[in-house]
Amino acid sequence: MRARSRRTLQFIAAAAACAAFCAGPRAVEAGEEDDLQREIDTQRVSVADLERLDELKATGDEIMLLRSWLDEAWSLRSKHEYDQVREVLERTRKQADLIRAKITASKLRAQATSREASLSDVRARIERAKKALADTMKRKKTMEGADKAAPPASEKMTAPASEKAAAAASERPATAADKPLPPSAEKPSAAAKPATPGAEKAVSP
Repeated sequence: MRARSRRTLQFIAAAAACAAFCAGPRAVEAGEEDDLQREIDTQRVSVADLERLDELKATGDEIMLLRSWLDEAWSLRSKHEYDQVREVLERTRKQADLIRAKITASKLRAQATSREASLSDVRARIERAKKALADTMKRKKTMEGADKAAPPASEKMTAPASEKAAAAASERPATAADKPLPPSAEKPSAAAKPATPGAEKAVSP
């Protein structure tokens, strides 16, 4: 009995060892497959995040390529080609890093373009203000020169009147009042003077 029981125990132990040895690789493969599946799912979620970050749509082609590589990794995982799956996932990680860098560069480039446009607008306003100021100064100098060259208002009022009066006098025909009087008319008449001194005395009391 003891010999049989020992043989039975040895047989059971050998069977258990064989089963454990055979099941070990399968358990390892199952765990590796689950790890690869989780990594593929994680990277697919990160692709959606990258699409949201790419507001300027600067990495559309790169994101499409990344999605195709993840689909390829999923297909290889289904075929239990784990080594190839790891290679593809390594490429997808590098592609994701490249996409993040391009998104950051596109945003910085957009900010620089916006600032340059704002600076150009400010420069244009400054130039317009300078031109307006120069035109104003030029008009002011022109008006000052015109004021200096023009005669005073009193001269403008009297000069034409005097010239017109002189012209009218020269054109008007001479009248009796304008002719000079004869000498006899200008001297007092002899009849107005007393005839003799005696007559003055007779008249006076």
